[in-house]
Amino acid sequence: MQLSAQAIHGGQVFLLIWGVVALLMGSVLSSQKGSGWFREVVRSGLQGWPAQQARAQDFGGVRVIGAMLAVAGLTGLVAAVALLTRG
Repeated sequence: MQLSAQAIHGGQVFLLIWGVVALLMGSVLSSQKGSGWFREVVRSGLQGWPAQQARAQDFGGVRVIGAMLAVAGLTGLVAAVALLTRG
């Protein structure tokens, strides 16, 4: 991150990297298999807490959050490419 801040187009490079990572993470979380994996990781971390474990199992917002993260990553990616090609 420090190297990208010292570069001429540091902010745009950081936005490009962030956009790619956010797009990938959002795509994984918004898929059925990825959201199921994430729920299982959270549920296994809550062993010994049956009420919170049941709430975590019933939480369906993981896919929505993943989709929003993917859209934000795509937006950041497009903005970074537009800024890099303009400058």
